[in-house]
Amino acid sequence: MGSKRNLAIGFVILVALSSILVNHVAATSGGLNLPSTIVRIEVSDGTESYFNTMLSEVPLGYDVTNGTYLGWCVDTTAEMARSPATHAVKLYSSGNPPGELASEKWDMVNYILNHKQGAAEDIQQAIWHFVHMDSSYSPTSTVAWAIVNDTLANGNGFVPGNGQTIAVICYPMVLLPEPTDVQISIIEVTNTVIPEFPSFLILPLFMITTLLAVIVYRRKHST
Repeated sequence: MGSKRNLAIGFVILVALSSILVNHVAATSGGLNLPSTIVRIEVSDGTESYFNTMLSEVPLGYDVTNGTYLGWCVDTTAEMARSPATHAVKLYSSGNPPGELASEKWDMVNYILNHKQGAAEDIQQAIWHFVHMDSSYSPTSTVAWAIVNDTLANGNGFVPGNGQTIAVICYPMVLLPEPTDVQISIIEVTNTVIPEFPSFLILPLFMITTLLAVIVYRRKHST
């Protein structure tokens, strides 16, 4: 009886440690489970955000679904046609942006989205301060500058935790004869990634997991 109980306990520990290892891999691989296929967005002017962004043609089983999200602009050089026009995009987590956007300050943007102040226009201007395609842009709102200063003081290296908001990039994919002037935009998505497990513990845990697996196997085959 005791042997069976120890075997069960060992198996539970094995599963728990394995889950930790898997979660670590998920946390370091860029995070959200997003479709690799092209989806479509339809935008209208928002009140809580710059855009109300409606996603469509999203396959099942991902961390985004067909529906409406709070959206923001990160490109001041183009004007995106509003609803009922639709635009083809690919979705990227701001934790793993496409190469062209990899050097942008997504940590600052994600900090802003999780520490909002003021109205939508103030938040938008603060976002443009950190990520935009026009190097001459400067906020005009006093509140926007307060957001910028708070973000400069506290946002460096910010990574959204599980349950916090993370920016998902809507990257335009031109499908002729659609217009080429489509803004790069972002939507707010709830992050489902478990925070990264300390890397210095990965090897010891792997060794323990392997040892427990051997013990479970030997006990199973010796009874």
